[in-house]
Amino acid sequence: MNIGVIGAGLAGLAVALGLERAGHQVTMFEAEDTIGGRMRTVEHGGYRYDLGFHVLHTAYSTVQRWINLDALEAKPMDSCTVSIDPSTGRKRVLGDALRAPKYLLPTLKAVGVRDGLRFLKWRLSTSSSDLERPLDRPSSTVEDGLRQRRFRPSTRRVLGPLFAGITLDPTLSERFSFAEFTWGAMSHGSMIVPKNGIGAVPQQLADQLEQTQIHLSTKVVGVSATTVTTTDQTYAFDHVVLATPQHVTSTLLPNAKPVHTPRERLTSTVAFLSPRSPYSQARLLLNEGWGSQGREVLHVHVPTNLHPRSDGQQIIVATLVGDAAQQPNPEKVLNELRQWFGEQIDRWSYAYTTTVRHALPHTDPNHHQRSMNDLTVDGVFVVGDHRAHPSVQGALASAERLLQHLNIPLPMK
Repeated sequence: MNIGVIGAGLAGLAVALGLERAGHQVTMFEAEDTIGGRMRTVEHGGYRYDLGFHVLHTAYSTVQRWINLDALEAKPMDSCTVSIDPSTGRKRVLGDALRAPKYLLPTLKAVGVRDGLRFLKWRLSTSSSDLERPLDRPSSTVEDGLRQRRFRPSTRRVLGPLFAGITLDPTLSERFSFAEFTWGAMSHGSMIVPKNGIGAVPQQLADQLEQTQIHLSTKVVGVSATTVTTTDQTYAFDHVVLATPQHVTSTLLPNAKPVHTPRERLTSTVAFLSPRSPYSQARLLLNEGWGSQGREVLHVHVPTNLHPRSDGQQIIVATLVGDAAQQPNPEKVLNELRQWFGEQIDRWSYAYTTTVRHALPHTDPNHHQRSMNDLTVDGVFVVGDHRAHPSVQGALASAERLLQHLNIPLPMK
């Protein structure tokens, strides 16, 4: 078969690789000048910066099937999250005591015995064999779900920013079942950071393509079940696969538009360079005061704590979401971080800002399945994280679903 694939992000590349290895002719169309979609790494001034904050979960079954983790030279984040109260400078550690017993006492000190037991109960309810199981049942929102688990407000001041960062939704209106899915992934695997940035993940798939034609910087303006129309010409195919983000898919296929108008999930990162790191561990530092007046930085991470540079320079990255990410002001971010780290930031220099529009899809909170019912819309095959759930697992699972529908075996790493 001759198949056109629109979008060279993770889902599109997986589909192309499966089709090519099954002997089909594949032509890809990508509007950007490089592959990767929303999983990209850019180089600026001799440094690499991910577009948005990214980690890769080793517990994802699709990652285990498609990605050679050893080839990424990735290193794991610590099995804990640390939060800071900017008004006092107090830090709290929330760790997985089952995987790292050394975090048991610090976690109990941070949240108390009762919330510690609630964490344990939640942890034991997860399934390593089927992380997506929670997605198959009705669910409240993340905000309501944390309350229903009876976590104290002080504990929710940590969990709220954690899941806001995962979902890129400041309102915490994503399904709580998705939070449970990610909680299971964190419980049964590691969060790893590739040495050369998150862009190495889709690049690994692209490097395995031998005959697929990829048209970069090519905008698609129309699709049908058998045609792809660019600004220059129309191409004919046996089948067409649309592997674009939710908002692009909705434009090309209006019948794929969500019932509810989605709120754009926007994120920006502001990176600084420093001769020393504000902390040495491979951890995410969450803002307990996030959302209050003048506190817009959601979290900070230091990728060079995992992958040191030969010149000794440290990269400190602050993440913003929602309205705060619209037009990030590096000076404003730096002034906010002065509360966190004190006078040492006087030696920081601004390096780079990334902004990702439509960074994650919107899912109707009333939807309670791990994937959408329909595989095609107006005869066009549709894949991507918005056809499942907003994660790498969701994106790759949607690709696998299509390949299995076409009786194409999944290529193993």
